[in-house]
Amino acid sequence: MAFWIVPLAAMLLYLFLISPSWRGRKRAASAFPVRFYAHRGLHGKDAPENALIAFERAAEQGYGIELDVRLTRDRAIVVHHDDTALRLCGVDRPIGDMTLQEVQSLRLAGSSYGIPTLREVCDQVRGRSPLLIEMKSGGDSRELPRILYELMAGYEGVWCVESFDPRLLWWFRRNAPGIIRGQLACDFHRMGEETGLLYRLAAHLTMNFLSRPDFIAYGWEGDRNPTFRAVKALFHPVTAAWTVKDEENSRALRSRYDVQIFEGFRPDNKNVFDE
Repeated sequence: MAFWIVPLAAMLLYLFLISPSWRGRKRAASAFPVRFYAHRGLHGKDAPENALIAFERAAEQGYGIELDVRLTRDRAIVVHHDDTALRLCGVDRPIGDMTLQEVQSLRLAGSSYGIPTLREVCDQVRGRSPLLIEMKSGGDSRELPRILYELMAGYEGVWCVESFDPRLLWWFRRNAPGIIRGQLACDFHRMGEETGLLYRLAAHLTMNFLSRPDFIAYGWEGDRNPTFRAVKALFHPVTAAWTVKDEENSRALRSRYDVQIFEGFRPDNKNVFDE
């Protein structure tokens, strides 16, 4: 056997694993009519994250909206980032163990605002801003993609999905390939977070063969990851930087990313996505 067969086979396997959707850039452009997406809404002192008021303010100011969704025990989709309600509501219970009624009885950060359902967010935004919907793992999240897709059927605004979990994106690839999907990733080691094997593989984009994402949303502070750089150089996917927290970094990242997910400031340039 020629000596070059093994390294060639390894290289081809590597490219197979990390390749995003071949049509992804052209497809994803339609899902990003604006460049800047407010992380969990345009939240602040008097507007808790992932609250209806935060989404309304983002829509009023022309930003896209990034939000997190997960299932309650009775299979309702609510908009909440954390596994539990402890940080924002002072209740140390997993969202997935509570019914919708129990979740809706909670209040965010001592305010009068509650945890909204995704349906309530859609009714609030009414297509004024594109929605970047992050599917969260935890509980019986296997049902989340199907329920999400059925809930969003007929929504007239622009929306797409993303997730750290490639299995959730795989459901859309198999069952609803017309929906734009994005692989979330970051350098978990650099961020000091412990994760399971699946997330570590996804961080190096070696699970792209499962999700075949149309875009990559990467934690920009660790974006010197060699696999991420290889994917950008070889396949030129649409890329989204998260989470950008000041204007200085925002300006520096505009030449490296197509889209930015931001919080803590208001970008001064809301220009449209440039394909």
